[in-house]
Amino acid sequence: MYAIEFRATIKNGMIPIPQQYLAQLQTPLKVIVLQEESVVKKDGIKRKDEFLDRVAQHRFALPQDYRFQREDIYDRP
Repeated sequence: MYAIEFRATIKNGMIPIPQQYLAQLQTPLKVIVLQEESVVKKDGIKRKDEFLDRVAQHRFALPQDYRFQREDIYDRP
């Protein structure tokens, strides 16, 4: 098995293979997709920040003397 490497942009759900590699490729192929790390991290951070912003909009205050009791988890009406 040997590897070729190239950069591509997804178009209509497909990854175009550069013309220079098409003649030497035969089926079956093993395809491994690697995402640029910076893009993944930025998207992940953005989604995390958006989630935390939404959570922060729904805060509520518990009384100062409130104590959570483990048994309360199982208390059902």
